Amino acid sequence: MVGHTRGHAGIAINTPDGWLLHAGDAYFYRHEMDAANRRCTPGLRAYQWMMEVDRKARLLNQGRLHALSVQHSKDVRLFCSHDAIELKALAGGSRNS
Repeated sequence: MVGHTRGHAGIAINTPDGWLLHAGDAYFYRHEMDAANRRCTPGLRAYQWMMEVDRKARLLNQGRLHALSVQHSKDVRLFCSHDAIELKALAGGSRNS
């Protein structure tokens, strides 16, 4: 998942309940992956912009992750540990983040 920082990668784990994909720093806010109303807070958007090493690649990968989260939501659980609410929902087993 190039683009965010040098050497950036995600981790996918095949679990009995489907795939779990830690997207690393590919996004910072859970609503960046929303199907209908994709958005990010201004502060987090600015921080991502400051940290990116390849804007085009970062945005391409965010788009790919968004498509994955929408098209395969029953098979793949996508998360980012930067969003405390999303991480808490994952730790509690809830898909409502």
